[in-house]
Amino acid sequence: MTYSLEEFDSLLSRAQPVSSSTPVATLRKWRTELVRASVFVSFAIGVLSVDFEVLKEGLEAIESSDKDVLQSIVDDLPSILASGWVGGGWSLSPDASASVGAAAELSLDNASGLLELHTEIASSNLGDPVAVRDLMERVSTQRLALIGIREQLEGRIKQIQQIVRQHYAAGTASVDDWLA
Repeated sequence: MTYSLEEFDSLLSRAQPVSSSTPVATLRKWRTELVRASVFVSFAIGVLSVDFEVLKEGLEAIESSDKDVLQSIVDDLPSILASGWVGGGWSLSPDASASVGAAAELSLDNASGLLELHTEIASSNLGDPVAVRDLMERVSTQRLALIGIREQLEGRIKQIQQIVRQHYAAGTASVDDWLA
């Protein structure tokens, strides 16, 4: 599956209501799906954060007009990569296998629906200030939307974890069920 913003909204709608009456197996299934989505979103936020810094460097090079834009970006790329990555990291789920599995899928290009703008940047004329400003605005907008979605995903994961812990405490869920 290649995620889109609409698919995240659909996932959040499907993974509710989270309550003590929701079967533990259902809660675990939702948690796995939400963790997977959160990893994808975190990756996309990270990529877009670096993209924004690349575009910003390109705009600064254009405005100084005595620099080769592409060479300036290439020269500053190590610094951009070291400081520009924002929003990555692991999900809140204690189910590390879901996070690791989702991260492995990223290498299979399953996040392409989230990275269409990144692909557009890679083929854009970074020497055109109008195009660069437009891309910066669109990257900012998409990154903010993804941050909002990640907050919703992580909030739902926390709710599920709390309810599952309550099931453990009440004896209505067993660790053995999770391991099976």
